[in-house]
Amino acid sequence: MKASSIVLDDPHWSVLQSDTVYDSGKHLRVVRQTVQLPDSRIIDDYFRIDLPSFSSVYAVTEENEVLLLQQYKHGAGQVCLTLPGGQVDPGEDPEFSARRELLEETGYGGGRWIAGPALVLHGNQGIARAHVFVASHVIKLGEPCLDDLEDAVLVTRQRAYLRKAILRGELPVTSHVATIGIAEALFAATKG
Repeated sequence: MKASSIVLDDPHWSVLQSDTVYDSGKHLRVVRQTVQLPDSRIIDDYFRIDLPSFSSVYAVTEENEVLLLQQYKHGAGQVCLTLPGGQVDPGEDPEFSARRELLEETGYGGGRWIAGPALVLHGNQGIARAHVFVASHVIKLGEPCLDDLEDAVLVTRQRAYLRKAILRGELPVTSHVATIGIAEALFAATKG
């Protein structure tokens, strides 16, 4: 099967009007837009959801173990395995945020870092950007310092364990599954 490329003349939508219908300030904004599609159709009730960007870190120790957090995630409604990471504060560099979150949540830092792509959570509504980072050879620098909404247990697993854990639903957060896939692709490309 041969892959083909499709090139659109003008794939962009024009935003004709944009009204904020809900704004919580720091955490959530919902915008109703009137958009014009490239074929001139107008959609007058297109909604965008804006959440803060965040970092997601695939951190691997010297022993080739991945740092994971076992914690309750309200969006999933279950205790599950997650990757370290968190919100990128306004004006903050995503890698700085990722390093800060890794240290706060796990007590680990250092190592060699590779920046992966920034992923959009939803292709049409946007929602948020997930900044993917891979950190290899991380070392323990201190104790975790979790905030008041986090109650997590640090666990480590061999990299090979994660595929099965994903298929069993132990890692239900889509951006974390994508981070793992990207990280493993980067490791394969660099023979890491």
